[in-house]
Amino acid sequence: MPKSLSFLILAMGLLFAAPAQAHSTLASSIPADGSTVSAPTTVMMTFTRELRLVTVRLTAENFDESLAVDRSAPAGKSFSVPLPAVAPATYTVKWRAAATDGHIMTGSFSFTVAASSTGK
Repeated sequence: MPKSLSFLILAMGLLFAAPAQAHSTLASSIPADGSTVSAPTTVMMTFTRELRLVTVRLTAENFDESLAVDRSAPAGKSFSVPLPAVAPATYTVKWRAAATDGHIMTGSFSFTVAASSTGK
């Protein structure tokens, strides 16, 4: 392959790869994806880059609630979102966020709330 063609392919790859690197992904959450927990009161989400959290929904069978998000908060990497009282079930947290460049990202993770061992 001629050197000029190799350089062009490399340059095109870097050009198109750079924007993807600027967007954040969910690095971790509490409760963790796939975990089983006892009655959480908040959801903690940590992202790989700063962003603005736009919406967070908590869903389960026969349950769908929009959670309180401070849209005026400055961009950040970590967010704590209060949860309503939750019954034993498997829940999905669906989030939507805006990168600092305005790009909208979405994602989700799930966790299970176990029944209380005390029978309450």
